[in-house]
Amino acid sequence: MKNSFNILNQLIKGGIFFLFPLVLLILFFEKAILLIKPIATVIGEKLSLENTIFYTPYLFTIFILLLICILAGFIASKGLGSKMILWIEEHLLSLFPGYKLMKNTLENTAGLNSENNYPVVLAPIDGWVLGFQVDELESGEVVIFIPSAPNTWEGNVIIFKKEEIRQTSIEQKDVNKLLRQLGVNSKEILKGLKIPSK
Repeated sequence: MKNSFNILNQLIKGGIFFLFPLVLLILFFEKAILLIKPIATVIGEKLSLENTIFYTPYLFTIFILLLICILAGFIASKGLGSKMILWIEEHLLSLFPGYKLMKNTLENTAGLNSENNYPVVLAPIDGWVLGFQVDELESGEVVIFIPSAPNTWEGNVIIFKKEEIRQTSIEQKDVNKLLRQLGVNSKEILKGLKIPSK
């Protein structure tokens, strides 16, 4: 009974963390559209777009929002924008647990170039477990984050000797998917993975 409750508890928490970014994204676009819609309506009227067959305030608002996103992305890719974002991440967003790993995973999933590409490794804990190599110490040891399942933003940080871990070719997004599914249908993700003998 207790074991079933723990599994249910983990599933609920995993569902919350899965839905949280989607809800934030929806709220962001909802608020952004409400803010931009009056401006887009005025621009549409000035350009006499309201007389065209394809013009609707909401579509034009979304178009303006996309232009703003493109402009913001361009600024972020330049020196000043990059420094500003780096400062915000280091001084504010770093206060949120798992932000760096979360950002990196989302960038990886979206196909963007990630600043830190944390390698997926096998670590020897009661067999072999999947983890992310997040750092390497001057003494040669490596810092591994071992995510839990199904909530991959929780886990443990463990230091291993470099020769104790095994590198893999698995991507971060696939590991997160596998853990959220509690290992179900993992044969496709782990296809070709060679499990070493200790």
